[in-house]
Amino acid sequence: MTTGRSPDAPAGPHSAGSAPQPGRTGRGFRDPFRWIIENPGTVDLIGFGTAAALMLLFGAGGAGWWVLFSVPMVLAAAVCRTRPLLGVIVIGVLAVSHVLVGIPVVAGDAMTFYAMFCAVAYGTTAVHLIGVAAGMLGVLVQATWFGIATAFGEYGSLGQGAITFVGLGIIGTITIVAIWALANLQRARVRQLALTRDRAEQAVREREQRTALAVADERARIAREMHDVVAHSLSVIIAQADGGRFVASQKPEKAVEVLGTIGETGRAALADMRSLLGVLRQEDETSFGPQPGPEQLPELLERVRAAGLEVDLEVEGSLGQLPSSVGMSVFRLVQEALTNVLKHAGPGASASVRLVRGAEGLVIEVVDDGQGTDPTSDGLGHGLTGMRERMSVLGGALQAGPLPSRGYRVRATVPLPADHGTPAEADGPASPYTTTDPGPAADDPRGETP
Repeated sequence: MTTGRSPDAPAGPHSAGSAPQPGRTGRGFRDPFRWIIENPGTVDLIGFGTAAALMLLFGAGGAGWWVLFSVPMVLAAAVCRTRPLLGVIVIGVLAVSHVLVGIPVVAGDAMTFYAMFCAVAYGTTAVHLIGVAAGMLGVLVQATWFGIATAFGEYGSLGQGAITFVGLGIIGTITIVAIWALANLQRARVRQLALTRDRAEQAVREREQRTALAVADERARIAREMHDVVAHSLSVIIAQADGGRFVASQKPEKAVEVLGTIGETGRAALADMRSLLGVLRQEDETSFGPQPGPEQLPELLERVRAAGLEVDLEVEGSLGQLPSSVGMSVFRLVQEALTNVLKHAGPGASASVRLVRGAEGLVIEVVDDGQGTDPTSDGLGHGLTGMRERMSVLGGALQAGPLPSRGYRVRATVPLPADHGTPAEADGPASPYTTTDPGPAADDPRGETP
């Protein structure tokens, strides 16, 4: 027994009573064949209704009572495709009724074969069985009638009646089997069409889901970039502004230099923001410029030093010939780690940045000697989360947490692909793989930049 929507009617828009779909009305007049396929109930009503009207018109003047049975049987055939069980019941009752009143055959009896065909092709398993049983019952009734009429006729005999009964039974059974086979072919076709349509709809849903996931990933990437740009730049500007007040009161001539650093940092942040907003607006004319990489680390450290944090850079091994995504992730990881040092390490802290490329991959380590965990932080920032996400994209691991004595350490390891070769001995610009992995400090309350 089938479940859900039964195949009483052809799948999809063939079903009677289904909600009209937008645009179908106007398109039907331009594409009549498609309209015929998509509206079986209306087509059958027009066709069989016209046939019933003509039968009533030309048969009403005659003396035959067959019109009273044939017209309802033809009208009932109009619902056989959309309501096969109802069609089988109405036509079957009328077929038996006219035999009981002494009319063995009427023109409407042809509808019994059509009703059975629709029951098998479009009905549920139960309707299928009822249709076949009704067909065989009709064959039995007709064979019995003519067999009795032949046996007890004026020139008949029991032997002739038996031959008539058997002959009509065989012919009727062959007819029923043939109709059953054709109906099963139609049923298989209907199911195949339904399966094809379901697969097409599933493909559309999966494509929409993939698009939504791609959009979400791109939004998350842009959000990480904006966070890195805004958090670092504002931290430097705030540190310069706080120091600028003291410098302005003690050494006014130094205030110009502080204001210059603030202006340069703000302009650089504004340029980065315009680039990211250009991506969101899909402006083809936007000039994005080169993406930051290890070669920009000295400039980054200068800005951090100008904000009042002493920081050293140590590079071991060659950092050249690395993918641009790796280089940008290295730059952003160092930028975010130093931003956290500026915000949370406390006064008088210093930091060191160490990049090591070996045979197994790249190690990025940022260590400071500040107060370690910031007791004033609520731990709700997204800095460490963003670093872990960058590392996870590249297949690496990140560990972040306070040191046993004093200070804080951020350490990331990135496996490098074999096609980048063994690192050379000479130092060079770095562009390491950065990936994230929930390290021991996943829930560390140390301030992550908000």
